[in-house]
Amino acid sequence: MLILVWFVVCIIFIFVQLILEGSGHALEVFALLTAVALFLINRLGKKINKK
Repeated sequence: MLILVWFVVCIIFIFVQLILEGSGHALEVFALLTAVALFLINRLGKKINKK
């Protein structure tokens, strides 16, 4: 699961850097997208372990 989290965070980082590299809001967008992705991974992990 930790490897999945690492890959997701790296992909989000690359995506944000490509789109918003010159913007001052890149860090905020990265933090928001990472928080949403980690929340969804957590929900998915709990749903899989519950079955």
